[in-house]
Parts: sequence; structure tokens; C-alpha cells
Amino acid sequence: MLQKFALAFKTKTIEFFAEEEEEEDADGGEVLAGQRVVVLKPDPQQDRGRGEAEAEAAVEAALATASSFQAAYLHLQAAHAPFLPEAAAAADAAAVSHLRRLSEVKRLARVPPGGGGGGGTLTAHLEAQVRENQALLRSFDAVVNRLQAALDAKDAVASSLRRDHAALADGYERLGARLDRALAPPPGAGGDDALGAMLSAGVFDSVLRDALRVAHRFTRSLADLLRCAGWDLATAAAAVYPGVSYSKPGHCRYALLSRVCLSMFDGFDSYQFGSTGDADTLEGIDLTIRRNESLQQFIEHSDADPMELINSSPDCEFAQFCDRKYKQLIHPGIESSLFGNSDCGKLPVLGVAGPLYELFVAMASSIWTLHRLAWAYDPAVGIFQIGQGAEYSVVYMESIVRSKGFSVSKEHGKMIRPKVGFTVVPGFRLGGTVIQCRVYLDCGKRDGVIGE
Repeated sequence: MLQKFALAFKTKTIEFFAEEEEEEDADGGEVLAGQRVVVLKPDPQQDRGRGEAEAEAAVEAALATASSFQAAYLHLQAAHAPFLPEAAAAADAAAVSHLRRLSEVKRLARVPPGGGGGGGTLTAHLEAQVRENQALLRSFDAVVNRLQAALDAKDAVASSLRRDHAALADGYERLGARLDRALAPPPGAGGDDALGAMLSAGVFDSVLRDALRVAHRFTRSLADLLRCAGWDLATAAAAVYPGVSYSKPGHCRYALLSRVCLSMFDGFDSYQFGSTGDADTLEGIDLTIRRNESLQQFIEHSDADPMELINSSPDCEFAQFCDRKYKQLIHPGIESSLFGNSDCGKLPVLGVAGPLYELFVAMASSIWTLHRLAWAYDPAVGIFQIGQGAEYSVVYMESIVRSKGFSVSKEHGKMIRPKVGFTVVPGFRLGGTVIQCRVYLDCGKRDGVIGE
């Protein structure tokens, strides 16, 4: 047993043999003769083991503190994008606290084993670190709760948008059902009767007026741009329609409007609106199929965004139509002068990203929609225009300039009527219905007309 005890604690035994002639010690104590005194001293290896344990604890504390500092620094970086002042201040304070703790761990690790209770201080320090980590964890819980609240709010918005989308889808479904019922032939009637009941001259005239409003806006913008580029509109109008006398100097703008409208409506009487292969396209197509297809394209294009359609499908029929009409309407000389004149820098330009080009596409879209509607009629809507110098007719023509009315007079027994200077907007025929052609009357050929 003693041997095991000695091996376990590794004690050293020092024997002192008392001698009879040994003097008494300073306190007057006596040493008993023949008595063995055993003194137990701590083993240096035991102190070394305790020191190693404290050093290991110090290393673990340093690593844990470094990890906490890294996490605080990451939070500090995250608080700057986007910048959150409160979160940045809290992360900065946490990072400074961890640096101070790391310095304290360094100081405690230098205390020698058993020197001044360093182990107890280190233990208290680790306990404080545990408490701070718990506080940090609680702050993370607060952040998580805040993010969860934001997520719940976004979920509520998404649910509201889903409900709105469902309501819109339901509305579209009801409108589609109504359209199907409108297009469906009544009992005992054919499909042509159903289309005839829906398509009327009033519907076509309404769509035509919308297209002409866009054409007027485009022409005004183009005229402003040409004036800015140094063009003389009166000279340009005289070159397009020579010999026409205008009642007012500003009426030369009607020549530009005529150029725009006649160019855009050119080829309106062909099924593919002037593209190649029109004659072959109509061969073998049933009338009902053609009408239904044209009406469907009219409805689909009415709801489409023309610019988005061109960007998404640059090879579609409408995009090709816009390309043809742009080249037909905008002469290369006009385009070069518009782009090359520095004085027009603040005005819309006919670039693919310019507002004037968007207005051109809107005008082309409205005329393309009118063309699709025209071919849904049976027979298809016809188009006509009046030549220069023709006599004015109140049945087929309408003056583009508002006036009190025109009268006719007799000269040498002959009726004198106003003469047409040029067609501004072509006219249309819907079966037995005529939509008048809008013309500008030549003031120089009205000598026999009484009043204006």
C-alpha cells in the first residue's frame, strides 16, 4: 500500500539521524533520538500538469474569442450594404469588446502557474465570455425575429398580388367567354351572320379616328424636328404638291400630313399590307377562315405593346411592316439631316430609342390594327383617294380645313366647284357605306366659289 502511495504521488524521503551531541534548535525544540522524520514535497511535474491545463484553456479561450471577433467583423461588413447605422454601431462595439477580451486572455496566459490565482481569473474570464456569447445569441435571435417579420410582410404582399392576379385571370376568362358568345353564330344562323352583327361601319370609323389621332401627333413632332434641322416646310410642300395655293401659310403642314398618311396607308388593299406574295396568299383561303383569322389578329394586336412586340419578335409580320413603312416614309436625306444637325440635340430623334420612333411605332401599330379589322369584313374594306384637280364632292370628300361651308355658283351657265389640291387622308368603302376622303382644297382654283 505504501509503495503504491509512493508511486502515485512520487514523494521523496529524507532521513535525518539525530546525534546525541546535536544542540537544541533555536526554539528550544528537541529532536527525539532515533526518530525518522518524513517530509512530503509537491512534485514539479504536478505543477507542470496544472500549468499545461491552464495554457490549454487559455488557447481555447483565445481561439473562441478570435472566432467571436470574426463573426462580429462579418456583421460589421454586412451592416454597410445596405448601411444600417444601429447594426453597424452594435457590430463595432462587439468587435472592440472581443479584441479587449483577447488582450485579457493574453495577459492571463502569461501569469505563471500558481502565481497569484491566475487560473481562477481565467475561469472567471471564460465564464464572462460565455455570458457575452449568450447575450450575442439573444441579439441574433432579435435579428432573426426582425427578418422573419419582414418575410411575413412580403408573404402578405405576395398573397395580395396572387389574389389580384386570380381576379384578373377570372375577369379575362369572363371577357373571353363573352367574346366567344359574341362570335358564336346564333341558333340556326351561320358564322358570317355573327361576324356581320359585330362588324359595323361605326366600329371601323372609331378605330380609324384613333389611328388618325396618332398620325397627327407624329406629324406635328416630325414637323418640329424638320424646322429645327433647317427645313423650309413651305418649300418642301411645294415640291411634293406643286401649284397648290394655300389659304394660310401654316397650311403647308397638311402636305406633310398627307405624305405621312398616304405612305402609311399604301398597300392597305392587300392582305399582307404590301409585302411580297400577296396574290398567292389569298388563293385557296376560305372566306370564313380569312375573316376569323383577321379578327383574331385584330383583337390580339389591340392588347399588345407594339415596342415590346418588335423587341421580342423582330421577324414577325408587324416588325417587317414597320421596317417597310419607315424606309418608305423617312427619306435617307431627311434621316441624315435629322441625325447630323447638332441644333436638334434636345428634340426627339428617329433613333430606335427615341420618343419620335416610339410614336412612329404607335402610329404603325394603330394602322396595322385597322388593316386587320378591314379584312374581317365581307367584302374587305376598300380604300380610295382623290387626285389633284378633281372637283369637290360632298358625298365622297370632306375638307380637312374647317370652314362655314362651300357653295357652288354658275359662270356662263356652268356650275363652278372647288378643286382638290391633294388628298390628306384616304377614304374607305364598307359595302354600301362610304367613309369620306379628307382633302385639302386648292384656294387658287375657287374663283367661282361664293364664300368660304
